Amino acid sequence: MQPTNRLLIRLPLTLPLLLLVAAVLAACAPAASPARGPVGEQVQRGIETGSEEFDHSRFDALLSASVRDGLVDYAVFQQRRAELDEYLATLAAADLASLERDHLMALLLNAYNAYTIASILDHWGVSSIREIDGVWDRATHDVGGNQVTLDTLEHNLLRPYFQDPRIHVAVNCASMSCAPLPTWAFDGDQLEQQLEQWTHAFFADPRYLTREGEALRVSKLLDWYGEDFTAEGWRPRAETLAGFIQRYAPAEIAAWLEERRSSGDEVEIRFFDYDWSLNQAP
Repeated sequence: MQPTNRLLIRLPLTLPLLLLVAAVLAACAPAASPARGPVGEQVQRGIETGSEEFDHSRFDALLSASVRDGLVDYAVFQQRRAELDEYLATLAAADLASLERDHLMALLLNAYNAYTIASILDHWGVSSIREIDGVWDRATHDVGGNQVTLDTLEHNLLRPYFQDPRIHVAVNCASMSCAPLPTWAFDGDQLEQQLEQWTHAFFADPRYLTREGEALRVSKLLDWYGEDFTAEGWRPRAETLAGFIQRYAPAEIAAWLEERRSSGDEVEIRFFDYDWSLNQAP
């Protein structure tokens, strides 16, 4: 979830160039790059030929009991840690290659969210997930018999193989500015409906989208991963970021965006600062 800085500098830089590089680094986000090796092959086979379903009722019950208004009561998860671990064991035992596409995507989304919660429980007392060293790129988790990181789940499996920008409102990084965690688990039989519902809810929340005069202010996620919302081959997509927002925005903002589009006026888009404090329910 956290953007990474991967630009290698070899030449001496002047101060203006240093400032430019700093600005570029600040906006860097991991690329959607398909995973190599068995896990990538399993996901590809599942997308192409999988037909099996997967039951997420254990995780669904835990979310229903512990999530309020998108915030998480981690104490409830701590009290019911054995149930969470039982669910994680089912993820480890899953046969990814046998799962039907939507069931496979739902599993990977739930795996990201469930292992994120487990990471917070394993480091009880943190005020931000960023206090956990290596939480995204070094700590590994068992999904379908493969040891994968949270970054692998998001950037090497979900984004490149499914090419769905709604992934960014479905995964939750345990932070206040993340898209809220739903009170239910993603389910392959209802996945399209759930993703549409949750994306509409995301853009209806003034914490993630609001109009400021003749400009919009939106979640930083659309700054970090803006290309995912407009790239060819991704579905759903739009030609512009404003066009994607219009599709899911509340009626008043959507109508205003349509007026701007019809008149040929550009839309200024600003981004909220990102709050990495823990999404702990009061």
